[in-house]
Amino acid sequence: MNNKHTTFKALLFPVIIVFALLASCGRSTPDQLFQTTILNTNILHGFGSERFTKSLHDETVEFPDVPASKKNGNEAQQVVEAKIAYIEQTIKRIEESGAPDDEGEMIKQKSLELFNYALPVYKKEYLALATMCDKKQPEKEIHDASAHIIQTYGPAFEEKYVHLIDLGEQYALKHNINASFGK
Repeated sequence: MNNKHTTFKALLFPVIIVFALLASCGRSTPDQLFQTTILNTNILHGFGSERFTKSLHDETVEFPDVPASKKNGNEAQQVVEAKIAYIEQTIKRIEESGAPDDEGEMIKQKSLELFNYALPVYKKEYLALATMCDKKQPEKEIHDASAHIIQTYGPAFEEKYVHLIDLGEQYALKHNINASFGK
């Protein structure tokens, strides 16, 4: 009987180890989670601000004496489309990442909220704004469309963004992640 018990223990230990390894395979390290959820928010820089509109407009500027400045007519749209593609990839990476702890899970969820909030605005409003810039529509129309985006989406975006960055800063301190938050 003692032999059966010893054999059972000998077989059970490797099974437990395999299950533990499988359970931890989908989890990110705190640093990996931080990079995916917090550092990728840099792509959202300028959201809900006049700065982003100016950068879209600047993409369309041509200089008569500089042939290299000749535009194809879709430069601002390309900027927005590149952001959309990056945001979609980031959302997928965040969804696939496993949080190493409860704080990481909270950051993961808040990060998904932020990116999923911004994505439809880029797909609809910012893409329409970029098209206006590319078509060189009147400044007033571009400004009005930009002001609408800023007023409609800016405050909620800012609230979500600040909350996520605050969580990220606390997480970085707790896990000794070398990050600067511009303070």
